[in-house]
Amino acid sequence: MLTGASSGIGLATARAFAREGARLVVAARGAERLAGAADDCRALGAEVLAVPADVTDAAAVDRLAAAAVERFGRIDVWVNDAGTSLWGPFEEIPPEAHDALVGIDLLGVLHGCRAAVPQMLAHGGPAVIVNVVSISGRLATPWAATYTAAKHGVAGFTDALRAELAVRSRIAVCGVYPAFVDTPTYLESGNWTGRSLRSVPPVVPPERVAERIAGLAVRPRRAVRVGALNLLSAGYAVAPDRVGRLTARLGRWYLLRAGPPAPAGTGGLFGAVPGPVATRGGWRPRIRRGRAG
Repeated sequence: MLTGASSGIGLATARAFAREGARLVVAARGAERLAGAADDCRALGAEVLAVPADVTDAAAVDRLAAAAVERFGRIDVWVNDAGTSLWGPFEEIPPEAHDALVGIDLLGVLHGCRAAVPQMLAHGGPAVIVNVVSISGRLATPWAATYTAAKHGVAGFTDALRAELAVRSRIAVCGVYPAFVDTPTYLESGNWTGRSLRSVPPVVPPERVAERIAGLAVRPRRAVRVGALNLLSAGYAVAPDRVGRLTARLGRWYLLRAGPPAPAGTGGLFGAVPGPVATRGGWRPRIRRGRAG
């Protein structure tokens, strides 16, 4: 079971599972893009059920779990990947945008786990939950304060649920912490920076994250960090004020003062954004062209 499967890390992960011959249930808000993702996985040899679902709707996620059990009999692995981000000075972002971001990135994970755990407990065997967090779940990210809050919430929830389930079940709960990844998510994020969003290098390919997620289904681990920028979290733990202010200054220049101007936009905060079925957002070519110019 995989949410956020129509693009980016989710699509790359669906393809990774498909190559292993997994029986897949894939979910996302946009039915058309989800259908394309499902076709990709079928072409790789997987049996696939595609269920359009909005993870902010708890009842819809319950129906998603029920559909998975009805089709395949049980849920062995559930990956909570659906998410987006929100950038800009905190006070300039409308409250409804903050609310929407928390609904997707934090409540969406809670809804997924709440739907998955009873089904996994019912069959009694080993099972795995993978929550895709972010480097922002360990390292406070200025100019993305609400995103940081949501991801810190997911990180704490993941740790608490892992401990709780460890003493009463055979369910493993894993957290994945990618750095900036070359996905369409950043092109679809809420943006109040006044500039076109650019990813912070070095940028991680989504296939690398997908391989780590797929590996957790076989060998669960407490936490997996992907990308060199995760090293900053060690410095943040030792000197949080110094690292935080440095990050804020660099981010202010990079996100708010450099790059081409762009109007404020909600991206995919309030609904699916039309676009191609793609794992990558083209960040590396964009960065190279920007430097060449």
